[in-house]
Amino acid sequence: MTDRTPAPGAELAAAFGLEGRFAGCEALKRGHIHDTFVARCEGRGGAARYILQRVNTHVFGDAEGVMENLLRVTEHQRRALERAGVEDRERRVLRVLRARDGQPWHVDEAGRFWRGFPFVEGTVSHERPAHAGQALAAARAFGRFAASLHDLPPPPLRTTIPGFHDLALRRGALARAVSADTRGRAHSLAREIDATLAVTERIAAACDEEALLRRPVHNDCKLNNLLLDAESDEALCVVDLDTVMEGALLHDFGELVRTSTNARPEDEPDPDTVEPDLALHEVLARGFLEGVGELATPAEIASLPLAGARMALENSIRFLTDYLEGDPYFRIQRPSHNLDRHRSQLRLAERLFAARDTTRRQVEEVARALGR
Repeated sequence: MTDRTPAPGAELAAAFGLEGRFAGCEALKRGHIHDTFVARCEGRGGAARYILQRVNTHVFGDAEGVMENLLRVTEHQRRALERAGVEDRERRVLRVLRARDGQPWHVDEAGRFWRGFPFVEGTVSHERPAHAGQALAAARAFGRFAASLHDLPPPPLRTTIPGFHDLALRRGALARAVSADTRGRAHSLAREIDATLAVTERIAAACDEEALLRRPVHNDCKLNNLLLDAESDEALCVVDLDTVMEGALLHDFGELVRTSTNARPEDEPDPDTVEPDLALHEVLARGFLEGVGELATPAEIASLPLAGARMALENSIRFLTDYLEGDPYFRIQRPSHNLDRHRSQLRLAERLFAARDTTRRQVEEVARALGR
């Protein structure tokens, strides 16, 4: 996917009832899926900023269901913060803007689905941790996020992407993409595809996901989905809640490991340079288990050592499938972008899997120290 939405204007600001004079809007270049903008409005009390985001309805076909989940989760978090007497709630949980018609979204004349949030000032996000303390705080924050949803009242959250972390489903999609070969790319990658499937068999056999509890989790715990205080580095607000639905703690911890322990970019063109930082893995395990507290069962804790390899593999398969299908899902900047992502993530999966004895020892020692 290569197209981007033009920056919205005063009409969209008016649709959401933003206060003050609309003074401009600029793209916030982050993420593979949605188009995100920062709007600025000037009023008597000074300038205010807002996030305006066009939801990718190709990826999220039930955009209204996404927003229903988002409201339920954020309102649940806000009530918990109120009970705890936390004062700076506006910086610790997202607040969804209501459009003038009362809906928490707006569909423009072109049929584009928009939503908005107040901009959380004085915060930053990072692609990977700058130091161990930041990694510890991030892992603890994501663990606490999962723990905060353990008492979410019924009904279950809507499933916003069916089979999102279903490895068998991802493997089947890859097989169909290879068979269809709509872009004529599979033939030249036959050996690479076979190697990917072989790695998949090894890692899938080692991960007994059927035994794990299904519970509300974030499902996309990247460091850049966490807002940190720009001055103190305190972890404040977990964002990008579109995939919050039923899942496993393995998925949350694994995605955090995948995106934090690799010093190379996700799309590193030279996979031989990809090497996980195992010392950082131990820090992440400590923070995550501290955050989830007694929520994690022994089986869930036992699943964590392979979580990073499992999630790197899943993303590798997704990137390869998207490349074979002509890049309809992930936004690309070059023709081989998704292929580079695939190769980098496959190498990360292989190396994390090879280090499984070390990661198992780390998790067991952390859990023992915490009395789990």
